[in-house]
Amino acid sequence: MMEQKHPYLRKDERRAMIAEAARGLILEKGYAALRTRDVASRVGINPSTLHFHVPTKASLVALVAETTRESFLALLPPAPDPARPALVQLRAETTAYHDSLRDHPELAACFAQLRQIAGTEPEVAELLDTFTQAWCQRYVEILTIGLTQGVFRADLKPLPAALALTGALTAFGPRAPDGLAMFWPVFDEIERGFLAAPPHRGEG
Repeated sequence: MMEQKHPYLRKDERRAMIAEAARGLILEKGYAALRTRDVASRVGINPSTLHFHVPTKASLVALVAETTRESFLALLPPAPDPARPALVQLRAETTAYHDSLRDHPELAACFAQLRQIAGTEPEVAELLDTFTQAWCQRYVEILTIGLTQGVFRADLKPLPAALALTGALTAFGPRAPDGLAMFWPVFDEIERGFLAAPPHRGEG
């Protein structure tokens, strides 16, 4: 194909265009039908130019995984802060995830496709595992802050609690954006189980 004439693009801009095109094709046709020539055509470049940036299909999918992860991370609130109320941070963290499912369902859909690919693509598996661990760790830090602030049960174990919460919330990924009606009721029920019991009347 004849390469379209684009204004000069930096390497990272070109790779972002390639990743977006590949993500769109994966969502439309599935990974098995992904062809590098189709990605090149959608971007408007020659296959040889595409292969300069992503030499193999595996490296193309790894780029999709990396950019999808970065797109999601960009939607999250600031890092957990011991100086801020833990309950406020817990709600903000969860709201960011809810809103990503509502407003950017393609990210969750792409993660689901990538999870299927991960069994045969070690680089993709590593990227996804690193991402999910880092996301869970944010909840661990918030819950740990809440323990220090006395708002969560003294016997709460932050890592198991964070795994339970993120596991429950990620179940809504395949249902987005139309199947989120129970998202907040589920979160509220889990959060209620984290909270410290209020003091009995007459104490203090």
